[in-house]
Amino acid sequence: MTQPTHQYRHILVATGGAPHSQIAVQRAIEVAKHYGATLHVVTVIPQGGSALMNAAVAFPGAETFEAQAMQGENLQREQALKTAADEIRATGLTVVEHLIAALKPADAILQAAQEAGADLIVMGRRHKSAWTAALAGSVSDMVSHASPVDVLIAR
Repeated sequence: MTQPTHQYRHILVATGGAPHSQIAVQRAIEVAKHYGATLHVVTVIPQGGSALMNAAVAFPGAETFEAQAMQGENLQREQALKTAADEIRATGLTVVEHLIAALKPADAILQAAQEAGADLIVMGRRHKSAWTAALAGSVSDMVSHASPVDVLIAR
């Protein structure tokens, strides 16, 4: 067997706690162990609200509801980041946590990868087909097309 010609030293894995993200964390752990790499875990807290929330703003009391919903999502994302980081630490790997609030998750992931000096980005893929990804706007597709470094999309 030949030795790999490329050594990954800083791997960034994006997670939000969803099942496809958990698969990405597992794959990132495997790759990081193989190369002895540092794992950077990024969780993006989407900003700007959903279409339903944006439409509901016109109703009295909507601000309170929106603030509570955003606070709940922020806590969920923070917990997902902590859970992934704890899981990685339990394997003996070095982990660096990044919690980022952003309008565009793909841009935030690419920026975090650049700042971390990542030479590999690992992400999960929620959509099962190119059609649903195109309709919904796949973050993993956006990152893979714009990234200057390797991107592994775990399924």
